[in-house]
Amino acid sequence: MFAWFCIFVCASAGCVVAVHEYTMPGQPHEVPVNSTGVVRAALFAMVEYNRDNAEDLFAYKIVNITSAKIQVVAGINYILEVKLGRTMCKTSDTTDTEPCVYHSEPKELRCHFVVTEIPWEDSSVLTQNKCNNHGSDC
Repeated sequence: MFAWFCIFVCASAGCVVAVHEYTMPGQPHEVPVNSTGVVRAALFAMVEYNRDNAEDLFAYKIVNITSAKIQVVAGINYILEVKLGRTMCKTSDTTDTEPCVYHSEPKELRCHFVVTEIPWEDSSVLTQNKCNNHGSDC
């Protein structure tokens, strides 16, 4: 019964999950970094990061998602390692950094994000947010 619940939750979240006999319920497992759910969670985390760091003059956007895991709990945890790059857009001007060009004085952050999605409530929360300058230890 639990396996059907997991499949239903993941299907409604738009992610593809391979169910293995050796996967423990609640155990995080790797998923493709370009899957729909992962990209959606990473974009959500980036917007929240920019909003929470309004004192930073420039907004950041995703350079790449370096790893992604999901964990089925009372919802879905997306556990993400993401590289962000500083843009020319002001933090206060936009939440859509897609059209923003990268800053001429590069600054990259390496971030660990955990986004908890509850698909049946149509809600997402950034539950962990830890970023460091690229090259420093997390």
